[in-house]
Amino acid sequence: MDREDIRCRLLAHLQYLSVTLGERCIYRPANLKAAEKYVYQNLAEMGYAPCRQTIIYQRQEVNNVIAGDQQPAGYYILGAHFDTVAGTPGADDNASGVAVLLEVARLSRNVSTPRPWTFIGFTIEEPPAFFTPYMGSRVYATTAKKQGHKILGMLCLEMVGYYRQEPHSQSLPFPLGLMGYPTTGNFIGLVSDRRSRPLMTCLERAIKQAAKLPVVTLAVPLGGYLLPEVRLSDHANFWDQAYPAVMITDTAFLRNPNYHAATDTLDTLDVEAMVELVLGLMQFVSIAT
Repeated sequence: MDREDIRCRLLAHLQYLSVTLGERCIYRPANLKAAEKYVYQNLAEMGYAPCRQTIIYQRQEVNNVIAGDQQPAGYYILGAHFDTVAGTPGADDNASGVAVLLEVARLSRNVSTPRPWTFIGFTIEEPPAFFTPYMGSRVYATTAKKQGHKILGMLCLEMVGYYRQEPHSQSLPFPLGLMGYPTTGNFIGLVSDRRSRPLMTCLERAIKQAAKLPVVTLAVPLGGYLLPEVRLSDHANFWDQAYPAVMITDTAFLRNPNYHAATDTLDTLDVEAMVELVLGLMQFVSIAT
């Protein structure tokens, strides 16, 4: 795979979402709809047949965008939310996740995968919808459970573009600081609950095989409720429905000082690290059974 081509495509997605559109929240409905349309059109141009899952929130129609193969025998999901909180262009949170989602979806068209994959752009992950019944990923996960979907694993891309090489650039919540976790913010984090640990282990192995990117893992008990920081994205809604899920993250506010701020801009991101993540994910897509 051509790293330079991947880099250019990631940059194009980041530019449109975080610069051309910028703030993409429920209070800026035209921008939120434009982000949704962008994900839909890109997936359609890749040859998928995307569909929308409609949610009515605050008297507005918002939509998850879903593309791929939801086979009764089981399928994997790669997902990322395309909205922002108010007041931020959301380059890391979460244009970075959407850019990686779209690039993996594109590259997956050219490889044979052992299992079907579905790619989802989730709407309204951020407050005020966060952890309400209207949150895009909660609607998807609860509906999938009611309909008897067999989800083999859900990978959640939540802020994957901010990296630092300086010592002590990584904060750690208690008790991780006492457990030997790194304090340099140059790694991608993988977070699972206990049920999802085998999925996380396979993903870790694939990224290490294909990418020049340090990987750090964490498996949490009891659905992550003892460490609330690990529940702050779409994967937690899948945990709550007893589906295996892993959050893939640069650790958000534990590393990135621009979290939920106007300074969360494209120039702060490490696109080369994002390229490596794409390569690692493609390795997993090509081998996951």
